[in-house]
Amino acid sequence: MPHPAFDLSLSVRGAREEVWERLWDLDRHTAAVPLTVVTGGPLGPGSRFVGRTALGPVGFDDVMVVREWDPPRRCVVEKVGTPLRGTIVATLQPDTHGRTRVRWRQSFAVTRLPDRLVALARPAVRTAYLLALRRITRPARPV
Repeated sequence: MPHPAFDLSLSVRGAREEVWERLWDLDRHTAAVPLTVVTGGPLGPGSRFVGRTALGPVGFDDVMVVREWDPPRRCVVEKVGTPLRGTIVATLQPDTHGRTRVRWRQSFAVTRLPDRLVALARPAVRTAYLLALRRITRPARPV
């Protein structure tokens, strides 16, 4: 039985190459995801990166490996750590009026929890990712 999954699609200002750079800038992930610091890189086939989420001394590492890397079109990332598992498939396509369509499909699982229980969190997880992706891909404000 496959893990719970969700799909997102958003239209982002900028050419596909620009949006790709913003999407995979790990510092942007750190800035966009509360209580999380993302380290690793540079990203490419086989590279590992880690999102450390913590509040004080309590936290966990979300260890990820890039399985496919085809800039600026497609990236597949596998979550290989404990407690989080799953796969992210991100694709970018030119959209209208100087915009890029970002499609994000993600399966997710939590170690030692049944998928049917984890699936109950799908709406909240999807919403959290949508908000984070909007922040991550947003163009920098002019100075």
